[in-house]
Amino acid sequence: MKYFDLHCDSATALFAKGETLETSTGHITEKTIASYKKMTQIYAIFSNPELSDDECYGRFFEVAAHFEKSNGLSFTNDFSQAHNALLAVEDARLLAGSIDRLYALKRRGVAVLTLLWAGVTCIGGSYDTDEGLSPFGKEVVNTCFDIGIIPDVSHASVKSCSDVLDIAERRGLPVIASHSDSYEINPHPRNINRDNAKRLAELGGVIGICFHAPHVGETATLDKVCDHIAYFAETIGIDRVCLGCDLDGTELLPEGVKDQRDVAKIAHAMSRRGFTDEEINKVFYENAFAFFEHNPCIKERQ
Repeated sequence: MKYFDLHCDSATALFAKGETLETSTGHITEKTIASYKKMTQIYAIFSNPELSDDECYGRFFEVAAHFEKSNGLSFTNDFSQAHNALLAVEDARLLAGSIDRLYALKRRGVAVLTLLWAGVTCIGGSYDTDEGLSPFGKEVVNTCFDIGIIPDVSHASVKSCSDVLDIAERRGLPVIASHSDSYEINPHPRNINRDNAKRLAELGGVIGICFHAPHVGETATLDKVCDHIAYFAETIGIDRVCLGCDLDGTELLPEGVKDQRDVAKIAHAMSRRGFTDEEINKVFYENAFAFFEHNPCIKERQ
């Protein structure tokens, strides 16, 4: 089985523990990666709330260097590799009001920028606020489109998400929700509502289904994860649905999921629900691959 995941925190977790993928005690390891025929993983480097914005910016480069050096990997969009690693930032507050830092992140290889995480930052309001994008946040989104970084609306407030989509619609370019579930299935403020999901899909964006149990539902099971997949498949189209499991970013996973190998159980659950093999392959790999392989925002600015 081929597997493409839009979001994990493994690079950050490995740095914090002084581990490698070979010695990892987390959800993603060399063994879990090898269980898939081909895998692309987006590794998000997290802006730790215990650090200042400036400290997070410096830490980002340390974590990226540790991951590449300790694992003998490079962050690249060479999808011919058996294990392809793409680089992301989770919480763009590390820009600290400096657009020059965004250009530096691009030079380092960042493909995806998760704009927000919690509270109000220089970017704007996160899911736990009613605030929208700040003027600087709007500049960041426009510059992401200019230089070939994909804006990510996971963790954004409803207003911030709408503001990002307004810009995306004017530019005619897509954004993603790397690890977000459906608000209509489970009304958690971190989940994306139907209106914003439909706008994102109409732009050609994709949504990664998140495995963080509180986002999945009060009872987090594989069937409940399938509820989110089925809802998005019906309302925005199966071609817009991907995986963004948030592995190594949470210990609260659905029943039966202990590490990355268990994500494959979703394929069996989907099959029981009547999804075809083609549809399952789309969710597990093909949709995300098509987005990143053919996205004009990336392809024209490499």
